[in-house]
Amino acid sequence: MKIIFNGELIEEREANVSIMDKGYFFDFTVYSSVKVVQGKIFFPEYHITRLFESSKLIGIKHNFSEKEVLSWINKIVEINKLKDSLLKVLLIGDPDGNDKVKLFIFQVSGLTYYPDKLYKNGAKVITYNGERRVPQSKTKDLLMSFLAFREAKENEAIDALLIDRDGNIREGTRTNFFAIKGKTIFSALDEDVLGGITKKIVLEVSKKDFDIKHGKIPLANIKNYDEFFITSTSMNVMPIKQIDDMVFDTDFKETKLIAKLFKEYYDKEIFEGS
Repeated sequence: MKIIFNGELIEEREANVSIMDKGYFFDFTVYSSVKVVQGKIFFPEYHITRLFESSKLIGIKHNFSEKEVLSWINKIVEINKLKDSLLKVLLIGDPDGNDKVKLFIFQVSGLTYYPDKLYKNGAKVITYNGERRVPQSKTKDLLMSFLAFREAKENEAIDALLIDRDGNIREGTRTNFFAIKGKTIFSALDEDVLGGITKKIVLEVSKKDFDIKHGKIPLANIKNYDEFFITSTSMNVMPIKQIDDMVFDTDFKETKLIAKLFKEYYDKEIFEGS
């Protein structure tokens, strides 16, 4: 399997990072996960723009351009003949300057497909007390998210919702969270969470049918809403049936409309537009 290292094709076994690498050791690193379905790359421009925004937020300096990174992603898909895969774009900064910056692009796995029954009946999530540092940057500071997700799996939940110090739901460990009341979608404040690519598209395609409000979503007031869903690159739009021990009686009418609008958009942009 070939990977990209700073624009060059190398073998996967050659892609090593020294234990003395300060950028990796201190989590001075940002990344993005890019989905490939049937050989089509899902919105790579959005991912690389966010990668560069994430690097800027924590002060990683580099000389890569979005255009060349996009060309490298296309090269990896073509060379490795990828069909259904998840790619990782990993940018490791140089704390002492920008001479030792490293950018890797590589396949991490095939795609995860969730059972249809979850999209029909809704999934379970749990809550976990914690906040990501530098929330708008997709960094490799992942210990808290790992612990939260591990607890979610132990409780047969699809993800863990992170609850901040004031008792508000911010986001999942790998998802964005939304609540619905009537024809209004509620989302956390942009400055409090990572701006997911699926979230960006969902809010854009939904604004003709829904009002969009950004603000605090207190866990204590969760029963005031009608429906809930989470979004991510891997699961798209996933309805939520249960949060901890609270089970909600809903048919997900609005969430399923949102999922339909999202699917219509990416079918048109990715498959029909190619």
